[in-house]
Amino acid sequence: MKIRLTTAALAALLCASCASSSDSKVTAADYAPDKAMPKWMAYMTPGPSHKVLDSKVGTWNLKVTMYNPDGSVQTSDGTSEIAWVMDGRYLQEKVNGSFEGMNFQGNGTTAFDNLKKKYVYTWFDNMGTGIMTGEGLYDPAHRTFTYYGESPDVVKGQYVSSRSVETQVDNNHWRMEAFGLGPDGKEMKMMEIVYTRRT
Repeated sequence: MKIRLTTAALAALLCASCASSSDSKVTAADYAPDKAMPKWMAYMTPGPSHKVLDSKVGTWNLKVTMYNPDGSVQTSDGTSEIAWVMDGRYLQEKVNGSFEGMNFQGNGTTAFDNLKKKYVYTWFDNMGTGIMTGEGLYDPAHRTFTYYGESPDVVKGQYVSSRSVETQVDNNHWRMEAFGLGPDGKEMKMMEIVYTRRT
């Protein structure tokens, strides 16, 4: 652990060279190990905001519904395994299913970024070649995470703004809704996944 902390301190010192010269509030002295280390420790330590994600841990059955801009709908089933990794710092999801007769595999990571004070996610699967990212906030009154990011629009040939909402219906059910821009440029619902707990 001492070696890791020393490495982190050295990394913090190296970052001093990256600091903006126009930022008069930060000096090279602020990157000294005795000053930088407490901040690094705070950044790396999971807290109550990470615990909010505990309710997602488990094995789930998935019901997937895709809503296409032409009005057609496609449905499929799958499974999801969600577990903590890196000593409770990141929530990792592994999804298996099928889509249009093809095998589907996906991997996602969710975390609370102590520096941004926001939840962040990454997602990639075998039906793409990019990595989707987003960030958002949690609304405890409605038990809802709302994320904003970008999703690929292969017809337009570019990434477009997207929004996703994850709602804890109860201890054994979650609902994820994904929204993107339709052909008219207005937001439309693209996908819904209903999670039902197995374990």
